[in-house]
Amino acid sequence: MEPQTSFSRPRCSYTPHKLLLLLFFALPVLLIASDYSGHTDLAERLENHVSLLASDSLEGRGLGTAGKKKAKNYIADQFEKIGLKPAGDDYFQHMDLRIGLARVPATNVVGYLPGSDPVLKDEYIVIGAHYDHLGYEYRNDRRVIYPGADDNASGTAAMIELARYFAENPGTFGRSIIFIAFDAEESGLLGAERFVRKNGYFEIDNIKKMFSLDMVGMYEANSGLHLRGIGTLEGGTELAESVAAERHLRLTRTTSEIESRTDTRPFGDAGIPSSQAFTGLKSPYHKPEDTYDLLDYEGMALITEYLGALVTELSLMPELVPSARFARYMRPGGLRFRAGAMAHLGSTYHRYPDEFFQADGVFSFAPGLFFRMQFGDKFALQPEILYDYNGSKSPQGTYRRHSVTIPVNLHLYIAGDDRGLIKAYPIAGGYYRYNFAGKDGDTSLDFDNLHPSGEWGLNFGFGMEIMMVQVAYTWRMGLTDISPIQGTSAHDTGGFFTIGYRF
Repeated sequence: MEPQTSFSRPRCSYTPHKLLLLLFFALPVLLIASDYSGHTDLAERLENHVSLLASDSLEGRGLGTAGKKKAKNYIADQFEKIGLKPAGDDYFQHMDLRIGLARVPATNVVGYLPGSDPVLKDEYIVIGAHYDHLGYEYRNDRRVIYPGADDNASGTAAMIELARYFAENPGTFGRSIIFIAFDAEESGLLGAERFVRKNGYFEIDNIKKMFSLDMVGMYEANSGLHLRGIGTLEGGTELAESVAAERHLRLTRTTSEIESRTDTRPFGDAGIPSSQAFTGLKSPYHKPEDTYDLLDYEGMALITEYLGALVTELSLMPELVPSARFARYMRPGGLRFRAGAMAHLGSTYHRYPDEFFQADGVFSFAPGLFFRMQFGDKFALQPEILYDYNGSKSPQGTYRRHSVTIPVNLHLYIAGDDRGLIKAYPIAGGYYRYNFAGKDGDTSLDFDNLHPSGEWGLNFGFGMEIMMVQVAYTWRMGLTDISPIQGTSAHDTGGFFTIGYRF
């Protein structure tokens, strides 16, 4: 028998049966390794996008900067390399924006992929992310750049990679998908607003779902992903949670209301179910320290893969319809609920209607919560619950009370900008106040016998709502006589500057 050398073909001790058994056990390991390799490559590509978009050479991607022009060209180049179709002659939707007294050029970057279903391809899903940021400023003759890595180079990078995923997997999605890098989000959602109002390419009524990827770079730091507004789509929350479980992604918050501080707002106002993908504010939000090296790229890759799977499912569903709650919200006269925190700061004094004088005022304040019920676009009813520290100067020195005050005011929206981001309104209503402690000079107030514990009054004023913030001036006029002296009337009166923030 010929001896076997090191160059001879060795005998195989594996039978076909054993080879099949080995392949059966090895295949899952090979698939996992392949998936991990793809995940790692995706994380690296995401980091490359963010490091470039958030580099100093792009000058914080502020309106009017050369850096933002570089950013739009980079995104358009990526769209072209990936294979997206331009909506027009190129990928750019140009616009001139009025910012204060200046006209500033801005540009959305738009591409799309046609769907594979012969019927559903005429409907669209939008995946968008704003690519602008705050630019830079000068401090002591030194230029300070706001790189905006998480806000929102992260979302832009994820949007680009979602475009790559769908371009590389044609035939897997039924509806057509539009990819948009929005400009001028930081200036008031102006790029998204312009696309919804006048894009010249796509019928807005055929857009059935919109996603805004805005700050998705802090997955682990915030313990998961928020998907705000997914409940505006019928069955959206259940599907999102099911896909998250399959993808082992922590979906920490889902809501049924449109997030108004990102590009979902104009789409939601047009009746389109819209969702914001968001991982929270733990990055140095709107600060120069929001740099690319702080982001969680493995988490971003997981989010990108998850959104790809979710959008694929949505693209194949026979119908995408607004949820019943969102449909009620969008009806003219539909009821909308809001809540927030507020503080009233001003002065109060005692008014003596039977005398020729009134008391001097003292500083007063009333922090608390508000709950707003808005009826359509014109009216809102706003109850508040406040801890109220009020009083007046008195012959004994200073009269002070600790109270719980419950104003209920009607807001009538009479003016505002055409985007609905700024609203002006007169205020009218009433209040009830429960007084539970106080002193007049050094003497404790007796609310059981001498001083009324309950009090009624009227509110009048004027306010403005600027996106999530309320500012107002309110005048309160007490109707209840609070004087402990028979034959003398006294009524609490005050004026307050108010600031509120809607959650």
